Amino acid sequence: MLRNYFKIALRGLWRNKLYTGLNTGGLAIGLAACLLMVLYVGHEFSYDRFHPKADRIVRVTTVLKTPESSLAIASSPVPLSDALKRDYPEVETAVRLLPSTAVVRLRDQLRKESDVYYADQAVFSVFSWPLLAGNPVSALANPNSMVISERLARTYFGTTDVLGQTLEVNRQRCRITGVMADLPSNTDLPVQALLAKTFAGPRSWVEDDFPCYTYVLFREPPNLADFDKKLTQLAGKYANPELKKMGAEGYTIRFPTELLQAVHYREGKMADTPKGNRQYGYLFAFLSVVVLAIALLNYINLLMAKATERAKEVGIRKANGARRSQLVRQFLVESGLLSGFSIALAVGLVLVAIPGFNALLQIRLALSGVETLRLAGFTWLITTLLGGLYPAFVLSGFRPVEGLKGRGPAFRLGAYGRSAWLRQSVIVFQFVLAVGMIAGVLVIRRQMNFLQKHDLGFTKERILSLYLPDDSTARAGAVALANSLKGRSEIDGVTLGSGLSFDGLLPMASTTLRTNGRKREIMSNYLFVDDQFVPMLNIPLKTGRNFSSQSRADQSGGFLVNEAFVKMAGWKEGVGQSLAGFNHKGTVVGVVKNFHYRSLHTVIEPLVLVYQTEPASSVMLKVKPDQLAVVQKIWQQHYPQHPFDYAFLDQSVEGQYRKDQVMMKIFNGFAALTIVVSCLGLFGFVTFTTGQRTKEIGIRKILGASVVNVLILLSKDFLKLVFIAFFIAAPVAWYALDRWLQNFAYRVGLEEWLFVAAGGLVILIALLTMSFQSISAALMNPVKSLKNE
Repeated sequence: MLRNYFKIALRGLWRNKLYTGLNTGGLAIGLAACLLMVLYVGHEFSYDRFHPKADRIVRVTTVLKTPESSLAIASSPVPLSDALKRDYPEVETAVRLLPSTAVVRLRDQLRKESDVYYADQAVFSVFSWPLLAGNPVSALANPNSMVISERLARTYFGTTDVLGQTLEVNRQRCRITGVMADLPSNTDLPVQALLAKTFAGPRSWVEDDFPCYTYVLFREPPNLADFDKKLTQLAGKYANPELKKMGAEGYTIRFPTELLQAVHYREGKMADTPKGNRQYGYLFAFLSVVVLAIALLNYINLLMAKATERAKEVGIRKANGARRSQLVRQFLVESGLLSGFSIALAVGLVLVAIPGFNALLQIRLALSGVETLRLAGFTWLITTLLGGLYPAFVLSGFRPVEGLKGRGPAFRLGAYGRSAWLRQSVIVFQFVLAVGMIAGVLVIRRQMNFLQKHDLGFTKERILSLYLPDDSTARAGAVALANSLKGRSEIDGVTLGSGLSFDGLLPMASTTLRTNGRKREIMSNYLFVDDQFVPMLNIPLKTGRNFSSQSRADQSGGFLVNEAFVKMAGWKEGVGQSLAGFNHKGTVVGVVKNFHYRSLHTVIEPLVLVYQTEPASSVMLKVKPDQLAVVQKIWQQHYPQHPFDYAFLDQSVEGQYRKDQVMMKIFNGFAALTIVVSCLGLFGFVTFTTGQRTKEIGIRKILGASVVNVLILLSKDFLKLVFIAFFIAAPVAWYALDRWLQNFAYRVGLEEWLFVAAGGLVILIALLTMSFQSISAALMNPVKSLKNE
């Protein structure tokens, strides 16, 4: 019997190729998009959960409170780790990770490696980073020992069998004592190398600028609210007395904690690792559900519509003795086959799409065999039951004579029956989403264009930044490098200092000023520059003058501030005001107009520019890209032991919005999928409806209706649904997009024409979708449609 069910189902699906293709393709596309997004959302919401002890690992951060503001810092003091182990019995251990950008050399290979950390020996007792080779207990026990990732091992040696080999790291020879398996991409600490570090001797709690990340392993899952109170007492015992001795009246320190799994989404801290955005995860979780819902609704809709054509078949079967249970099984087998084909196609589409998706997002997603089988099995069961049960029970539950007369379920499920509202509601729902998606694409693209073309307040073209090695000896030679560059005709300007960096990690310090005679101390952003910085970047001066290289007063006590600083200080005129900060004490000689030294996600904050070129961390110069080789040659003359580390300023500016650009591409893809799946549903609905109205169309044509009249007759009902969808979607999309734009301090406005354009585009797409089937029905010879009457 089961064999017969399959045979009949396969014949029916093959006979109705268009119906089978629409249903299989639409469901497969929806399932593939949903599966891909489930993988992505699962990746985003599982950061660092692969550590078995993740629920007991906590990062301790720092908040420095000044009399008027506070500064959140991801790192913490060096002595904190020892104090936690010594004073708190609930702490099993605590470790420090000191970040470093390392210059690694092996013979003629010279590279700059990021995600390198100096670490305590006990780091492997906290983090479960798997070692392919080496002993985690003793790997960092000796000085100058190091553990490297599988990627680094293959990069430098071509193999992971490298125990005992040596690498030169920051001019120090280190022996490889362990090889760590490459970590998954969903970690906030994508460690590439760990270097042994002994934090010995007495260390200050406040004078080392909080250099390391501190991670604590608790004996049991902690109550962080209670532990934070204990850390307030710890800060009062050790750190705050040191601040008072330094004369920092009104300053206090506290040490907030955050669970390891939450670290990746805690933004707004200085000196932190790159952070994620939970909103994007929620957005794509919602979109995955939406696309799957559209696909499933289309699938069920088409199955129900097709079922109405089988009323006579069911009537004949029941007249010949078929039992209701047999008919139900037949419909379920057909639904199961169709959903099985769709799921197999969806898995194939995901396998094809994953490499490109990983490359776009720079992550590593993969289909797990067991999880895929579970998800596929669950999806198959749901789609089979949803798609097969309702029409099966309705069609199998009426009297044979009703089916043979073309009544019963054919009427109840037909275009004019009681279920017509359900299919119409599905069409409205689909096109509500389509209008919203297209409006989103238009607004997001407009915002991205705005970010790229917005006036930043300085010239970014042809500006090359050279990042100097992170050691005092190398940075002491910055002046010599700058002088060599100034002597070349290919180079139009050179400036020395801290440069412009768009990673949000500007130096910050307390700044002392007076407002209406009242002394104030506030935290401010700082840039270290020379007299060439402002003119080379074409930053306009609002009042006063630029720094002068001939003025010793400028170099020891001169300040430039931006307009935001003047406004924050409450000054009517900035020039001539007294300032003190970053070991400088003097007066403001000029006020520059506000310029965007950070991304347009944030407002322009108060900024202080100090004349200081030693030690410099960056050299910026104005040069054409085709002259890069000239600059590299000069670099190698001064820093033969260091790789050429550079970036063009315009590329750095664009890099701030890479995540936004990636999200825009993914959103565009979802919008296209939504429209395609919606059009498949509309096409199937139009095909079904015109098929049921064939005789009506034939009669109308015999009575004199033209092709245009028939087209209007067939299209007006569908266009009504699209118009209803537009009026529902427009306010909802407006609200959602307005909320998204709030993430940007500088943004485009929402204009009515964007939503009208989205609605017009959806109507055009709907007309094109309906046109083929409607025109075919309108041109059909009425004799053919009426010959069976």
